Amino acid sequence: MIELLRREPVHRVLSLVLGVVFVFASHDKILDPVAFARIVYYYRLLGPNAEIPPFVANAWAVTLPWIELVAGGLLILGTGRDVWRREAAAVCGALLVIFIAAVGYAMAQGIDLRNCGCFSLDGEGRSAGLMLIAGDLGLLAMAAVLALLPPRPAQGKGGAQSPS
Repeated sequence: MIELLRREPVHRVLSLVLGVVFVFASHDKILDPVAFARIVYYYRLLGPNAEIPPFVANAWAVTLPWIELVAGGLLILGTGRDVWRREAAAVCGALLVIFIAAVGYAMAQGIDLRNCGCFSLDGEGRSAGLMLIAGDLGLLAMAAVLALLPPRPAQGKGGAQSPS
């Protein structure tokens, strides 16, 4: 199974899929950071409250989508050549861990998030729950393969490795 996951075509497909997901996820957030900041507030992790000023949640709401866009874009660009693929996948993986922890925290606190803020900022978004966590775990597995299992070098004729 590991050898299958180390094939370059598999890495290309995973890079493209993960990259498109992250670029798509960034779109509405970039266009409407105020609406995204409201969703960030609902998670009750970054304020605003007595201990944490609104600046923290607002800064997260403004910068996160751009990080998603850049990391997703690098994954898409890295499908043909291994350009920043592992690094971008590591960033996506770290973001996914943060997302999973935030959703888990909200669920544990009994916070009813009707829209997780993942892809849409209006009332039609996905609710936070176990299905969201399962989907994010699947994306995290893709990011882990890309970040931790470098593709094996292509085999040339006669079993010799082609130059990198």
